[in-house]
Amino acid sequence: WVQTKWERWQPSEPRRHEYFRWFYGDELDECVGSVFSRKNFPELDETTLEAKRLKWATLLRRNQKYGYHSTGNRVTVLEGGDCCYDEMLASIGAARERVWCESYIFDKSYVGETFFRALLAAAKRDCDVVLLVDYIGSFGLPMEWVSELQRAGAEVSFFNPVMPFNASVGPLSFRDHRKVLICDGVGFCGGMNIQKEVGEAKYGSSHFYDVHSKLEGPCVADLADVFRDSLLENGGRHSRDPMPRPPRIDGGIYVQILQSNVRQRRRTLQKVIARSINSADESLYITTAYFFPPGFLRRALMQVPARGASLSLLLSGSSDFYPVPGDLLAQTHFLRRFLSETRGYESQISVNLYGDRHMHAKHMSVDGVFSYIGSFNYDLYSARRNLEVGVAVFDQSFAQRLQSLHQTKVSESRRATLQDWWFQQPGAQLACAVAYGCIRLSGRNFFDGLDCFEQKWLVRKASLTYLLEEQAAQFVGMSMMWGLD
Repeated sequence: WVQTKWERWQPSEPRRHEYFRWFYGDELDECVGSVFSRKNFPELDETTLEAKRLKWATLLRRNQKYGYHSTGNRVTVLEGGDCCYDEMLASIGAARERVWCESYIFDKSYVGETFFRALLAAAKRDCDVVLLVDYIGSFGLPMEWVSELQRAGAEVSFFNPVMPFNASVGPLSFRDHRKVLICDGVGFCGGMNIQKEVGEAKYGSSHFYDVHSKLEGPCVADLADVFRDSLLENGGRHSRDPMPRPPRIDGGIYVQILQSNVRQRRRTLQKVIARSINSADESLYITTAYFFPPGFLRRALMQVPARGASLSLLLSGSSDFYPVPGDLLAQTHFLRRFLSETRGYESQISVNLYGDRHMHAKHMSVDGVFSYIGSFNYDLYSARRNLEVGVAVFDQSFAQRLQSLHQTKVSESRRATLQDWWFQQPGAQLACAVAYGCIRLSGRNFFDGLDCFEQKWLVRKASLTYLLEEQAAQFVGMSMMWGLD
C-alpha cells in the first residue's frame, strides 16, 4: 500500500521537469540539460540522465553562493607557454580600453621584456594599464621598467612589499599567487607566470609544463572583480571601478569564478574543489604540482575510490627547489602514506610522476563534465595563506579537453607504486619525512596569525558560554537594582 501511494505521489516526467525549472531557474536548467543530453550520452537512458541532471544542478546551485557565476561564456584551453603568451600578447595589442595584469612572477627575461613592451605600448595609446605583481615573486622586476611604465601613465603596484614598512599589508608569508589578465572583454587565468621557465622554444627554457585558459563572455567581468579585490587587499593605493559586463555568447557555457582570500575569510575556491571531489561518482583527474594537500582535501581524495570512482593523479617528477628538492621529498612522503592507506584500490588509483619537465599545471576534471583550472596548489600555502583564483567550468567539451591533456602526459610519465625504492629505503623515508614535517610546520598559520579566526571564535564561544551559564543569575539580579553602576 505504501509503495502504491508513493508511486502515485511521484510526479510524471514532464511534471518533474517543471519542478526542476521552477526550483533551479531557466538558465541553469538549460545549461545542465545541454550537457546531459542524448547527443552527449547516447548510452544512458532517460531516467539516468534525469538523475544526473538533478545531481549536478543541485551541486551547481549550492556552489553559487561561493562565487560569481554566469552562463553564455566561452573558455579555451591554452597548453604550453608559447601558445599562451602569443594569445595574451595579441589581446594586449588589441586592447583599447583596459589592460589589467596580475602575476606572482614577472621576471626580467626575454618574455618579461616582451610583456613590458606590450604594456608600455598599451599605456601610450591611452589604455588603462595596471600591473600588480607580488613583491617576493617578482623581486627581480627591473625598476627601470617600472619607472618607464609609470611615466607612460600606467600604474604599477607591488603586493605586500617588505620595504618601506608602512607599505606592508600583512606578514611576509601573505603573498599574491593569482595569475589574471584582463584585456577589454577578454580574460586569462590559470597557472602561468610571466617567466622564462614557462616559455618554450620561442619565449623561454621549457623548464615548466603549464596550462592556462582564455575567457570570453560575462565571466570576464567576474574575473576583473577578483583583480579589483587584489588591489583593495594591497592597501587600496590603486583601485578601479567594476568593468562593464560583456554580452552573453550564444551557445555559451556555465562558468564560476572562484577565489581564496584568507584575510577576508573567503575560501570559496577550497570549498568548491572539495565539494567537486566529493561529488565524483565515475572519474576524477587531477593535475597539480607540490602535492601535499591539507587535511580536508586529503580526506576528500581518500573517499573517491571507496565510492567506486577512478582517481588519476598527475604530479611533478622533477623539482624547482634548489639545491635540495624539498617539494619532491615531501610529496614522496605523502604519497607513501596515501598509497598505503588506499591498499585494495590499486585498480582504481593511478599516481603518475611526470619527469620530462616540472609539472606546474593545476587543473581538475570530474566525471567528464565539471572542470577547474587556476592558480591553486594542493598545499598548505595555497589553502591557508596566498591569494588564489580559479575558474570552474561546467561543460563536457572543456572537461574532455583537460582530461585529454592529462591522459597524454600520463602516457609520458612513470607510475608510482609502493614497490618503488624511495618508498622502501629507511634513509629515503627519513629524509622525506623530515621534508614533509618542515613544510607542514612552515605552513601552519600560528606563526603569522593569518588563520586565527577559528581560535578567536573558540575563545569568544567559551566566554559567551561562561557568561550565560555562570553569571546569568547575577546579571538578572543586578539589572533589577536601580542606582547601581
